[in-house]
Amino acid sequence: MIKNYFFLNRFVIEANRLISDYKVMNLFSQEKDKLIIECENNLSTKFIELYVNPGQPHINIRTSYTRAKKNSVEFFDTVRRQRIHSFGIADDDRIIEINLDDACIYFTVRGKFTNVITSYSIHKYEVFKKTDAEVLANMIREFQSKNYLTGSNYPDLSKISKTDFYNDIKKTYPFISNDIIKELKRRVSEEEDKSAVLKQILKEILNEKISVYINEHSGEIHLAPDTFDIFEYTGKKSFDTLIEAQSYFLSKKRFLSEKHRLSKIIYKHLDRELKRTANKLNNLTAAVKRENKEEKYQQLGNLLLINISKIKSGMESIEVENVYAANEKVIIKLNPKLPAKKNVDYYFDKAKSEKINRKKSIQLLEQTKNKFDELRKTETKLKSIEEINELKELMKKMKIKDKDYVESKDDIKQKFKHYIIDNKFNVYVGKDSKNNDLLTTRFAKQNDYWFHARSVSGSHVVLRVENTKEAIPKSVLKKAAALAAYHSKAKTAGVVPVSFTFKKYVVKKKNMPTGTVHLLREDTLLVKPEIPKGCEFVTDE
Repeated sequence: MIKNYFFLNRFVIEANRLISDYKVMNLFSQEKDKLIIECENNLSTKFIELYVNPGQPHINIRTSYTRAKKNSVEFFDTVRRQRIHSFGIADDDRIIEINLDDACIYFTVRGKFTNVITSYSIHKYEVFKKTDAEVLANMIREFQSKNYLTGSNYPDLSKISKTDFYNDIKKTYPFISNDIIKELKRRVSEEEDKSAVLKQILKEILNEKISVYINEHSGEIHLAPDTFDIFEYTGKKSFDTLIEAQSYFLSKKRFLSEKHRLSKIIYKHLDRELKRTANKLNNLTAAVKRENKEEKYQQLGNLLLINISKIKSGMESIEVENVYAANEKVIIKLNPKLPAKKNVDYYFDKAKSEKINRKKSIQLLEQTKNKFDELRKTETKLKSIEEINELKELMKKMKIKDKDYVESKDDIKQKFKHYIIDNKFNVYVGKDSKNNDLLTTRFAKQNDYWFHARSVSGSHVVLRVENTKEAIPKSVLKKAAALAAYHSKAKTAGVVPVSFTFKKYVVKKKNMPTGTVHLLREDTLLVKPEIPKGCEFVTDE
């Protein structure tokens, strides 16, 4: 509600008490969309902060502001040293007027045209954010024709229809926000006098304590009178003035936004690492539980050594007495190309390798268990971190990049059309040239199959190969090729030749146009362009 008309109205009232009769000393910007007006009197310095980003515009007064030595741009030189006489708000619009000696500074909240404009006359003005000249001239004429109030502005509710109250109030006073209407609906029934309750709500906005409602779980934060009851919150902090509440709200909002952003990056990394480590843990556990063949290979090597004189060149196996089991014989496989001594060494080497690998598996299993436990501890710790610096330290410790944080393949795959063939094989289809490049160069793995209709423009198509040891049936390749033909300019043809190859043979050379690649080798399938039977469309989101 920070950009709500009645909050702006209250800001004007408080600003007149707080900062009128101050002199404007400097006007500068060192952040995009933010203008700072430095003001002072004999006792103190204050800073008017005007933020013109359409998403969250605001005006506030701060008691301190550190100006950067570099990258700070001056604005509106002509109004320096002029005295602030009053703040006013248009009686029917979100326009705040700051009256100076012989100029006015206007702060207006109106979507993409939110701006700060300094006017010296109808024909002389300056603007903070560049705007079309004709639009700007019209805005100045409109601003100068408005009636500005320095006190509370209560709309006349006597003419609002009682039978169609909510629709009529929105048409008559569009600056009455949705949050105010929600609070009104919470308080009244259909039979009650809505005008009286609405007027009471507006009085609360203009006069009562203002609270900041914080939901630590969702990261949401709201600014509203202490009496409002429409927000879910885990914490609530109240202030006597709107300006104090706004200062806390803006600071807390920045903190929560940054905290939520960094936490999201860490949780995403943790989730990926936990899944990867869990898979590794399962594989290592299975490896350690498998039969230990060290003793078996050692025995076979010893048996061959005992009978080495019986091993003749070219033998593929030998049957010998098993000295490790009474009255038993054992057949031992041999490599006919190797001499007797090499066949003996082969089994001793296998025993040694089995011993080393088992030892490594046990060590790796212990290390992976420890890593998994550490990741779980980190996940628990993350829930209790409150400071941004702690989050950044955690990211540093986990070697997670922030600015250059790369989307995981699971995130990227949401950007493509997705089909499943025969309830098993995942196929991804590019949506345009840029999306094709993303699919081929960043998402596709080296052993995935890649498809494209020959000699016509169309989508890149990738058939994900989950198990490289498992052959992909030709029927599945044909269905993926049919999808490539369907998502091409040859969609209406009877039969279409489709190139296919492994992704590792698809090359994107420097300076190639967007969506263009070079194939090092390829095969061709002739298919009908269609979404074939057994092919289910999943999503294109």
